[in-house]
Amino acid sequence: MTDELDILLSQPLPSVADDGFSVRVMARIGRQRRFRFAVAAAYVAVCVTLTFLLLPVQSVGAELNFVITQVASSTAVSLAAAALILTLVLEGQFSRS
Repeated sequence: MTDELDILLSQPLPSVADDGFSVRVMARIGRQRRFRFAVAAAYVAVCVTLTFLLLPVQSVGAELNFVITQVASSTAVSLAAAALILTLVLEGQFSRS
């Protein structure tokens, strides 16, 4: 019985005519992805617009300027950035070889 089952399972299945079903499904998936991307982009645009309208841009700019100045003069951040850049460069070199 096992031999018969192995023989049946090892034979290729006959092809099934799908009358364009696969093409229609793939087209629908593509449309759904584009629609979801458009909706997500619209949400992001609305959120960014509301953020800029509701936040006090002057004070945010001043705080951002202060934070960037403090971070740029930090030794620890500079070392971390150098380590990250070195890691990325070496990873790129090793992946090519």
